[in-house]
Amino acid sequence: MPAAPAYLWQVTLNTGSGSRSLRANVTEQALVVARPLLDLEAEQSVADLGLVRSEQYGSATILRVRDESGPRCAIGVALRSRGSARAWQALHDEGIAALATAPDDPPAAPWCGLILADRMRDRPRPETMQLVVLARVIGWAVVEQAT
Repeated sequence: MPAAPAYLWQVTLNTGSGSRSLRANVTEQALVVARPLLDLEAEQSVADLGLVRSEQYGSATILRVRDESGPRCAIGVALRSRGSARAWQALHDEGIAALATAPDDPPAAPWCGLILADRMRDRPRPETMQLVVLARVIGWAVVEQAT
């Protein structure tokens, strides 16, 4: 099994901004909650999130979250360069928001990308921050699943 990376590059595709995400910033308790989300191949209702499903893109993963009003976010995670470009392109193809990143220019792996649906701009900040934190936790859940 490969060693866990020292960090994930966490990027918000809406703005193009990114920063290092460290494993130390994710609690074990959060990972316990997030790990089962990676296995949701069929859309399922998850308390406090909405409808969630996960899809594999080779070695990469995309998690989609929506509620009765439509998409809330999409989270992509690529740990290796193989599968990275395909997952990055798939995130750009979501069509749920205007993006500041280019579909043909993924960051170097390992990365965790978040798209907040345009409709989330009008939501309370704690609700959107919940999705930002979810992206970080999902990223590290994918790392632990792979290592």
